[in-house]
Amino acid sequence: TRGFSASRDELISNDLPSMNAATGEKYVGNSDDSWATRSGFFRVNYSFADRYLLEVNGRYDLSSKFPKDDRSVFSPSFSLGWKLSEESWFKQPTNGFFDELKIRASYGSLANQALDNGWYAYLSNYGTGTLGYIMGGKQPQYVLPGGLVSNTVTWEKVTQWDLGLDFVILQNRLKGTFDYYQRKTTDMLGPGRILPNILGMSEPLENAADMVTRGWELALTWNDQLDNGLHYSVGFNLSDTQAEITKYDNPTKSLSSPYYEGQIVGDIWGYESSLFQSADEIASAPDQSKLDGGISKVPGDIRFMDIDGNGVVDNGENTVDKPGNNKARYRYGFNISADWKGFDLGIFFQGVGKRDLMLPYTFKWQYGSMWQVPTAVGNDYWREDNAGGWLPVARFNGSQALGQNQTRYLLDASYLRLKSLSFGYTLPVSLTKQWGIQKCRVYFTGENLLTFKHTPEGFDPELDDPYKYPQQKSLALGLNVVF
Repeated sequence: TRGFSASRDELISNDLPSMNAATGEKYVGNSDDSWATRSGFFRVNYSFADRYLLEVNGRYDLSSKFPKDDRSVFSPSFSLGWKLSEESWFKQPTNGFFDELKIRASYGSLANQALDNGWYAYLSNYGTGTLGYIMGGKQPQYVLPGGLVSNTVTWEKVTQWDLGLDFVILQNRLKGTFDYYQRKTTDMLGPGRILPNILGMSEPLENAADMVTRGWELALTWNDQLDNGLHYSVGFNLSDTQAEITKYDNPTKSLSSPYYEGQIVGDIWGYESSLFQSADEIASAPDQSKLDGGISKVPGDIRFMDIDGNGVVDNGENTVDKPGNNKARYRYGFNISADWKGFDLGIFFQGVGKRDLMLPYTFKWQYGSMWQVPTAVGNDYWREDNAGGWLPVARFNGSQALGQNQTRYLLDASYLRLKSLSFGYTLPVSLTKQWGIQKCRVYFTGENLLTFKHTPEGFDPELDDPYKYPQQKSLALGLNVVF
């Protein structure tokens, strides 16, 4: 990639966008970067008697982003499938109970070369520029030494294995699938062990950490038709996943480091908090100036709890204790569809069974800032006539306390939402064909019609930030005609 730029100040006329039509300082710059990969791959598929299935893949990659001796990586993968229901020795004992039964196993790996700086992790580049003050009638040039680098950095590798089961029973009415998988990420690219501040620069990018993700997925579908002609289908799915850091050089498990061994990805750390209700509570409370900036407190301000009882509220040793977690657990959904004598119905729900969410700072401070979009819950702040208010007393100099992660503003973001609903009627063909119409259907559809949640009004539990574009509730009536 190559780039060039040039500019000049003090344009004489906006109608003449030319550097020759300007009289001010001239500026010029350029960039020149490159990286390359060289790769090869293969794939082999094999099937025997529609019972034994095999697929093998492999790829070999080289990347210029890494040192010469660490540029290569080989990534194999394979999958196996066995249809037990096609085996004669299996059919007879089960007496046809299984319409289909298949077990699956797979293993695979991939490698990642994406770097935070986008280019090279093993090269330390000098930086240049111009100082902002004048010496000897000129702005001096400067050269900065490059940052620390590791000379052994290489690919980040991801390997995953999966065990699966597919079945169809009860004369093709009940179908199901289940998977359990484990994904291991080794040599994760990131900053190494936190070094003392006396070093004076950032830690080098290294293959510093390992992570394991474990998860499972279940899906069931029931299809049937009643004697009166009603056909219906009911589906349900449930899944869960959790990622854990299994290797990182942080023996004290300090929260100042990016990771620590045993960390569950998505952990939220903070303080226990409530609100001061009186001047007496303020006078008898432990010192919390390290968290609120030492402001003069009034009733309605945030009160942080002194967990260890030493008379001072701070981050203690800033190490592991008992966190919340912002990753969604137990994602689920179910759908219902039916059709009978021209009528059709479709319903789909989705939800999350467990998730913690810390209110964004901008949301907590909305009632004190003209820059944020106001919502109704912003009126629920502490006042003498509203001592049970959720948000603290409205004041402009309490922002530092609001910025701390704390239990008072840790939300339960689990939810269940009616994502879509449709209902329609297709006119009989015997009627429409008289009008030269092949098909005529009238229908109603709705999206995001109903949500069961624990978050404040105006806060969508599907979003991390209430100021992101919200989920829209929509209603529609329609007519579909095919001639």
